[in-house]
Amino acid sequence: MRGSFRKRLTKAVMRRLDPPPPAHLPDTTLLSGQILVRDNLLDTGDFIKLQRWAFNVATPRTRDDRNWDELIKRDFAENKSTRQWQSDQDDVPEEAQVFLNVLRKNNIIADDDLLHFGVYRWERLSGMGVHQDSHTDTAITFYLNDVWEKDWGGDFVYYESSDDLRAGVGVAVMPAANRLVVNHSTIHHKVNYCSITAQDRVTIQAFVYKGQSR
Repeated sequence: MRGSFRKRLTKAVMRRLDPPPPAHLPDTTLLSGQILVRDNLLDTGDFIKLQRWAFNVATPRTRDDRNWDELIKRDFAENKSTRQWQSDQDDVPEEAQVFLNVLRKNNIIADDDLLHFGVYRWERLSGMGVHQDSHTDTAITFYLNDVWEKDWGGDFVYYESSDDLRAGVGVAVMPAANRLVVNHSTIHHKVNYCSITAQDRVTIQAFVYKGQSR
């Protein structure tokens, strides 16, 4: 009897030590008809290749180099980036080309869309003020950090209407590895401060500018 009890106790303890199964969430979520959130966009191997490339590529360009408006820069810390590639250029890195191919395969961008993209490195205390990306038809953010704690900030926050913006009522999407956020329409949005305790927040930012297709 005693041995049987010990076996049952051991099994119970081991069950408690096992990590809980991950919550099942849909890979694609359309938020309020305006923002597309797609998780697990790339398969593991392609994501790791893209991540390694992005974490090691040089990011020399400052916000001033990219002519950021003062209302967007505000008092945020620096955000540096690579050069901007165009999807029709011959020198698009192989890892990034796989990313572009997946965007087209999943109808996130059209086959004839001309995509401008680069890697952004968001330093601690960086962020972005409220803006609209009114020069674009499509704006894309792809998150590359394996670990991003919930209290590290850096959330993408958007406002469904001008009334919501005036009222200060927004919807937030947290960074998560292999997560894509797509804005197919011009809405107000911002990026919250990244915590002083955070890692650099590394993303791919891509844009289809208005009237540009091949």
